[in-house]
Amino acid sequence: MNTLPVVINPVARGGRASVPRAALEAAAAERGWRLEWWPTEAPGHAAELAARAARDGHPLLAVWGGDGTYNEAARGLVGRPTALVALPGGTTSVLAYELGIPREPVAALCEQLGGERREMTVGRTDAGQLFLLMLSAGPDALILANLPEMLKRLAGKAGIGAQAMVEFLHARLPRFTVQVDGQALDASWCIVGNGRCYGGPYSATPGADPFATGFEVVTLERHGRAAAVPFFFAIPSGRHLNMPGVDRRSATEVHLAGEGVPYQLDGDPAGFLPVTARAAGERVAVMLPRHPVAPGD
Repeated sequence: MNTLPVVINPVARGGRASVPRAALEAAAAERGWRLEWWPTEAPGHAAELAARAARDGHPLLAVWGGDGTYNEAARGLVGRPTALVALPGGTTSVLAYELGIPREPVAALCEQLGGERREMTVGRTDAGQLFLLMLSAGPDALILANLPEMLKRLAGKAGIGAQAMVEFLHARLPRFTVQVDGQALDASWCIVGNGRCYGGPYSATPGADPFATGFEVVTLERHGRAAAVPFFFAIPSGRHLNMPGVDRRSATEVHLAGEGVPYQLDGDPAGFLPVTARAAGERVAVMLPRHPVAPGD
């Protein structure tokens, strides 16, 4: 049998999600694979384990966790032939929506083992940070920056929702500049999409293509809660793109600047502006399911 390492984040979804190991092992064995469990021990460990899998010549590396764990693993796989097999185990696991991967872990594994290998582009910041899905600055990054880790672990999406209410009701919402295509935009929210999906199956940047070099950049130029709250709630339906003050364009480089304004990468706090996002043509191999699932199904 071929050996398939599985990087497993034991605190994914606050440790509330149990990994169906026996079922996954049985499904893999039927397809000629033996699973080998590699638990992470600290932040950043998934990148080390992924680099090890690539060095050892494994054709595939499965990752059980959420977008933060996928992001870490991708750091160790970028530019290498080992392909990422994403097993949804996190609070949201947006990458699974983006790639059409089933939410049920055994189905996700089976579909990818029988699926297609493709090379997905990644974005980079000027600090060297990698992102698979998006970079965003605005109320969403403010929510994640101020979200207590314990609340996220214990309550998951409900905790994020509670923190969103706090920020929208009481916080001073961000204001910053976005430099794109030689034009400076006065922004309150900017989503630099390397993929379409955001926060789940929702297409915040529907023109983005994760298999082509470049981003779709959606910027809200209006300010205040009267602009930010409707924009936020319009994303699931796609109506945010037609709202007043929304700029939408393609780009390969975007610079964001603002005093004390946080930004996030793939759903995790990543630092404070200024930051430059670049599409440099780097790629990570991923496995696509044999029968892709449409986002939201």
